[in-house]
Amino acid sequence: MIKAIFFDMGGVICEEGFRSGIRQYEIEKNIPEGEFYRVVHDFQGWKDFTMGLITEKEYLNMCAQRAGQIPFDSECYVRVIDDLTIPNVAMIQYIKDISKQLATGIISNHPAEWYARFVQKTGLEKVLTARMVSGYEHLRKPDIKMFVGACAKAHVNPKEAAYVDDREDMLINCESIGMKGIVFDGNMDKLKQSINLLIN
Repeated sequence: MIKAIFFDMGGVICEEGFRSGIRQYEIEKNIPEGEFYRVVHDFQGWKDFTMGLITEKEYLNMCAQRAGQIPFDSECYVRVIDDLTIPNVAMIQYIKDISKQLATGIISNHPAEWYARFVQKTGLEKVLTARMVSGYEHLRKPDIKMFVGACAKAHVNPKEAAYVDDREDMLINCESIGMKGIVFDGNMDKLKQSINLLIN
């Protein structure tokens, strides 16, 4: 029987807005596909930003310097990412409901600022017991410390916890410490059945 359940963000609690947001930016600014992605992603600054080693402002300044002749509008970039990080309404409501029975939390590789804006607009912060987010913890999944830390924050033994992710490869390390790994394929009924089996 589990006492806590943790969820990934992109692909589970929300649609991942990063790649789609970048493509939208390229369309709006008439930039060839892939060019803006290389500006904002393919460098150490992106990794440092996701791990909270630099702020969003510092990251955006680095991107502006890298852009060269490519149009860089930081406000537009942030806006399209936020707009296309679309909440999974059914999942969010389920987390709010299940939080009445279990400790709940998020384990995610999101930058701190992007995570904060998302949970604020969904109201999730009010019901979460634990948060292990790369931008705050300076770690990234699948580092085992992300899963150990989440359980510690929820005050549960890993064997009393489950983790939901849309990527099976992200479950290997959580299962290695005794957590139950659940792959989310978009089917809410199937997910609820899997969790109910672990509760009862």
